[in-house]
Amino acid sequence: MVDEFNDLTVMHDYAWTLILRGTVDHKSPARHPTFGTIGLQGMPELRTVVLRQADQKSASLEVHTDLKSAKVKELKSNPNVGIHIWFPKLKLQIRIKAISEIETGETVKEKWNKVPKGSRISYGTEPIPGTPISAPFIYEKPANFDRFCVIFLKIDEMDLVHLGVRHTRALFAKKDNWSGTWLAP
Repeated sequence: MVDEFNDLTVMHDYAWTLILRGTVDHKSPARHPTFGTIGLQGMPELRTVVLRQADQKSASLEVHTDLKSAKVKELKSNPNVGIHIWFPKLKLQIRIKAISEIETGETVKEKWNKVPKGSRISYGTEPIPGTPISAPFIYEKPANFDRFCVIFLKIDEMDLVHLGVRHTRALFAKKDNWSGTWLAP
């Protein structure tokens, strides 16, 4: 385990292995990362999302959401995103800075077709997510393709911190061709 966290290349590749596992392993901490945006009032907003796709070569991630959700409004105002993943057994924190792109309609139809029918109810809540309601279950969840959107995240930086006996920290940036730099933890 220690060897993964004292070599920059190995550390970077190992982090990607963990992230990629999150797209297929429902028990992986990477499956449900914390997704941060800047709210419309300028304050940070955090929520858990489901990691749907990841690609190391293009340094990109993908999540899905309801087009009417607050996060979409926030991303249209400011496309910057922070992602946080904590692996408790490994004592590894991954922090990611990325730029988002939102896609809807026919360009994401193929992705909609892959969403399990039981999960499609996450896209189309009425009234729209965040609307005050008079009781806990006064809402409907029809599956609505017109409300389905894909958020593509293009990673600019990845900050890895391992909290082992001797802490290690490394920053990997697109501008440095992902070569990595050690940082004081």
